[in-house]
Amino acid sequence: MEFNPVFSELNSSNNISNSTDKLVVIDMYRDELSNRMAVTLLPVMVVLGVVLVTGMAGNTLVFYIYFFKFTSSSTRTAIIALAFLDLLTCAVCIPGEILDLRFSYSFTSQILCKSLRTSTTVILVASGFTLLSVALDRYQRICHPLQKQLTSKRALYRIIISCSLAAVLAVPAAIVYGLAEIETPIEGITGLECSTIKSLTNRPLRIAYNALLFTTFLAAFATMMVIYVLIGRQVLKQTNFRRSVQQRKGSSDSLRRRTVCSETSSDGDHSLSDKMKELSQLHEAIPEHGSHCVVNINVQPGTNQIGRIEARVSRKNSVIHLLRKMSGSVDARTRKTTTMLFFITLVFVISFLPHLVLKVIQALDKHFSDSLTTTGVIFYNIFVRSYFFNTAANAFVYGFCSPKFRFECRTVLLRLAFWVKSKPISAQTEDLM
Repeated sequence: MEFNPVFSELNSSNNISNSTDKLVVIDMYRDELSNRMAVTLLPVMVVLGVVLVTGMAGNTLVFYIYFFKFTSSSTRTAIIALAFLDLLTCAVCIPGEILDLRFSYSFTSQILCKSLRTSTTVILVASGFTLLSVALDRYQRICHPLQKQLTSKRALYRIIISCSLAAVLAVPAAIVYGLAEIETPIEGITGLECSTIKSLTNRPLRIAYNALLFTTFLAAFATMMVIYVLIGRQVLKQTNFRRSVQQRKGSSDSLRRRTVCSETSSDGDHSLSDKMKELSQLHEAIPEHGSHCVVNINVQPGTNQIGRIEARVSRKNSVIHLLRKMSGSVDARTRKTTTMLFFITLVFVISFLPHLVLKVIQALDKHFSDSLTTTGVIFYNIFVRSYFFNTAANAFVYGFCSPKFRFECRTVLLRLAFWVKSKPISAQTEDLM
């Protein structure tokens, strides 16, 4: 690899008159290395740029729609918080990573480096803790629906606590990360990158911190998976129970209707009190979905008491049917929301897996990065930042699982399209006036 004229100046000590000139030439050399590496890593920056734009647009929609179009609830609070954290990721963390890739050998700001690494750690850990809080809320609603449920205010308190814990866990990041020297093709000259400080590479602090983050991730992941398994088992039990009850109820109602109808096909010799007993039996036999058996009872002319009682029975069962239908609708919405939030959690966990796998391989093989080809370097730099992918995917999960979100999203986009379409027309109108 030849870098002219920088290489020739560095290799010829006679061309460097003093230390100031030498530093200038070294900086030029680092910039040249960064420019060359930026060309190689351009596909990585393009991928991150796509994630940034998609995540910014999608999470802006999520934030707006859930903030203005959904009623207050613990779920709404959590989704708004997740969208806000994803927006911070798109606005701060991803641009910082692109900056790091662009200046692979000449990253010179210590403060910026520490700020970017610390903020990324805070946001990612806060998102994980928020999803854990969501899983606990879902478990309470599905498995213990009669107990006191989480309110939107208490959900906000939990999110604040999650962010505070994340900030505490991220404190060591400000110490561990910073400007680190890396080797260059010229011996004795190093580049500067935003990474783990070399003096802490094999020190107990860095090892303990990485172990802490890894253990926290595994513990949160295991807890969330156990919670959702318990939720799934409870939903399955409820579904099977409802199905068995409906089957037993259907056969029982059918038998009781046939019995009552046969007994109430009267001959006119029974007294009115006997008919009232039969009507009472009929009230118990009417199925709860509101249908009824037509009863042929001979009553003395001018008496309408039975008709009134039969009307009340019909109205009572209609209310029961309505209440049961509303309850079933609420249960169905709860299950759908739980499914949606489970997918959000699953996407978050899956997005971390490539990053963790690569970090484990690096820990086991110290020369792993040095053995990569150009294509390998590109894919490595993409997947080592895989934890950013969920920021772009979340909006699609909401759109897939929530009909109301799809409707509101379509409404917003149509209004935006009509506004853009009408803007040139209004401008032309103003010009004519």
